[in-house]
Amino acid sequence: MTAERSAALSLEEYSCWQVGCSRARASEARMGTHNQTELLQLAAQWHTRLAAQDCSARDRANFERWLASDAAHGVAFAAVQATAARVSEAGSTDARLQELADAAFAATASKPALRPAWLSKAPLALAAGVLLLVTALPFIGEIQRVVAPTVAYSTAAGETRSVTLSDGSTVSLDVASTIEVRLSEHERAISLTTGRAYFKVAHDASRPFAVTAQNVRTVALGTQFQVQDSRDQVTVTLLEGSVLVSDVAAAQPQWQQRLTPGQQLRIAAGAAAPERRVVNQAVAASWLRGRHVFEATPLAEAIEEINRYSARKLRLGDPSLAELQIGGNFIAGDSESIAAAISAALPVEVVQGGGEEIILFRRHD
Repeated sequence: MTAERSAALSLEEYSCWQVGCSRARASEARMGTHNQTELLQLAAQWHTRLAAQDCSARDRANFERWLASDAAHGVAFAAVQATAARVSEAGSTDARLQELADAAFAATASKPALRPAWLSKAPLALAAGVLLLVTALPFIGEIQRVVAPTVAYSTAAGETRSVTLSDGSTVSLDVASTIEVRLSEHERAISLTTGRAYFKVAHDASRPFAVTAQNVRTVALGTQFQVQDSRDQVTVTLLEGSVLVSDVAAAQPQWQQRLTPGQQLRIAAGAAAPERRVVNQAVAASWLRGRHVFEATPLAEAIEEINRYSARKLRLGDPSLAELQIGGNFIAGDSESIAAAISAALPVEVVQGGGEEIILFRRHD
């Protein structure tokens, strides 16, 4: 049965035909592109029928019968639900999406059988989105570009993760980190909501790669850099290529700076301007190898980094130790060994503070 013939049938007639033959051709329906198209069309019609004001108990019973007849029906219906939700969310504000909806409605003008009468009773945004599925499947690629989905990736405490995005870029997530990714036709937008991430960006001059953390935006085209959100400070470190960093707190950026490899920008909350410094790239990215590499690093800063990976936290029992400098290469997560090394190199005494912390005091020889 062709898509045109099936569309000419009533929804109930076509559903009954689908149920009657679904078991005999279930494998083909799941594998064949033509049958996938028909299945999406029917799932879209059911989605809109259920939302119509005159949807009857008989309609709902027929839907449940159709849904239960083949696992592929549930997959198709879930896909339609996701698309309709995205259309409904953006349809009232996105002019391009409205154009697509108008085009979809216009496409049915010469083929009345493709637009059931009950479709007009559904909410406008929902009906427009479903029409894009039912009558104009070529529009699907376009609507996905207009309403690009947001995908979240995260890691728990003590966990790191590497993610390859659909554009070929890779993201390495540090412990306790979360990003939200939205790849559209015109931009690759990533939001770092907590933690730290290292980005290896696939070159695409037509789609800038932008990472936002708090009020800081970093834009790159084919480069490697990392961004860290430490609550009271955002740190951007460039390892390869070039990035442009700016604030996004106001309508117009109050500042923007371009970094070169080996430069780091620290933007503290409430500071009038960011602080630029030169860093050792191997040190800055040592966490990717599961190591802590410190080079004349203030002890307070080193402890903050160490505690990101350790169940037992280090704590300064004497604030005067904060500016002592430490260097070395340590295994991330082994706070006890690190504390012992600190005690051997600095005038520091280690005191076990219970199961959850190790306290460092100044040693007076």
